[in-house]
Amino acid sequence: MTMESAIGRVAREQLEDGIVSLFVKQALAEAALTWRRRVRFRRQENAEAVRAYCAMTPAEFEGINARQRWANWRTIPRSLHGRLPAAPCKAVDLCSGVGHSAQVLAYYLPRGSEILGLEYNPEFVRAAEARSYEGAGGEGVKVRFRTQSVLETFRDAAGEPLADASVDLVNACGALGIHFVEADLERLLDEVARVLKPGGLAAVDSGSEGVDHARMIRMFEKRGFETMGRAKSCFLDRFTHLCFRKPPLK
Repeated sequence: MTMESAIGRVAREQLEDGIVSLFVKQALAEAALTWRRRVRFRRQENAEAVRAYCAMTPAEFEGINARQRWANWRTIPRSLHGRLPAAPCKAVDLCSGVGHSAQVLAYYLPRGSEILGLEYNPEFVRAAEARSYEGAGGEGVKVRFRTQSVLETFRDAAGEPLADASVDLVNACGALGIHFVEADLERLLDEVARVLKPGGLAAVDSGSEGVDHARMIRMFEKRGFETMGRAKSCFLDRFTHLCFRKPPLK
């Protein structure tokens, strides 16, 4: 079985609905939020986006994140394929929402890995903590969450700052290239560079309306990162998941 067919098989097994029903679900959820509740979350300025997401319930977020959840099961494994160490990893999942992307990471990271999700909305964090996280072999995976802005110093679940060069992977799906202006991203990427080990990976999204993939690549390469690859969920996807490697020690 090829890598692509294996990714597709896993995605179908993990999701109850197909892409058409998920797109319909998202469209209906977004229409209800926009016109009935007047919640508009498609904002590039982070403060405005945060207010919109904090006005949602976890159930409403499940609806508007339906397409992204489908995409995560395709873009994350494509970005990380052949680039992860064989040993257990420590990963940080930025803007982790209700745990959708953390579930993908749990499945694909090496056995024994640990994941920390950082999410601003405490209701989303509680929903994420109630989920189960399993590896490809069905084993439980250690996943912890912290309520905080990703524009602050990254901290662990106990509130302690993450040590310099202590993380193997930083992941972000459907957030960085969409809900952050470039000035905020500069600060956030400095923190990503601080916590990543030499040779560590950053797998992040780039937007079509916000920070596109060309600008995201320039911002990482300015910090010495090497661009390793890019992935889309399908050829029609407007968003690109990019993979970068922090330079190893010489």
